[in-house]
Amino acid sequence: MGWSCTDREIDAIDATPKAVWQNATDQDGALLDDTWVADITGLLDLSGWTEKIPGLRIIARDEPLHPKYTQRASDREKARGRRYQLIAVNARTGQVAWLDARHRSHVHVEDDVKQAKAIGLNRWPSRHWKVNVAWITVVAMAASLLAAFRHLGLPDGDLRKASIKSLRFRLFEVPGRITHGQRKTWLHLPADWPWTPDLTASWQTIKTLPIPT
Repeated sequence: MGWSCTDREIDAIDATPKAVWQNATDQDGALLDDTWVADITGLLDLSGWTEKIPGLRIIARDEPLHPKYTQRASDREKARGRRYQLIAVNARTGQVAWLDARHRSHVHVEDDVKQAKAIGLNRWPSRHWKVNVAWITVVAMAASLLAAFRHLGLPDGDLRKASIKSLRFRLFEVPGRITHGQRKTWLHLPADWPWTPDLTASWQTIKTLPIPT
């Protein structure tokens, strides 16, 4: 889990020998430039914590301060142009860089929760438990359908990773007009809409998928 970075933790980071720091890695195991991780457990007073959580370790991550995090950064981080992130783990095995990368891989969970809220999770319609269970089931089904659409109907890129708000604006809520002629039903989309080609391409892609038997 995450661990607060206060002046006490930054003092411990400053006291950590350079030889202890090692390159952080991304999710594929590639080394990251100018990003470092170290175990600073021995430089912190964790009395009270270690009694409740045997094997508790505090791992620090030192990386360049990105502009989007400047507002939340401490004065010491701003002065150094560095961002410090700490996690608490009680894993008995695993290299420090691997433990840090494993923790960061959980970030997508927050995006999934945000997406679920955007498609109805935060609008439970009733005080009755059974109704809420049914509502959450519907949200889960919608999330599964959306995941399938992203994977099967959209090309790998920004659009596949776009938020619900963006997908609604670009694809799902595009104004159209239905007409009938030549014994067919026609859907007319605005030609000047920037994402009309993406919408028609996704439709054609889905139509070509084999039907399960």
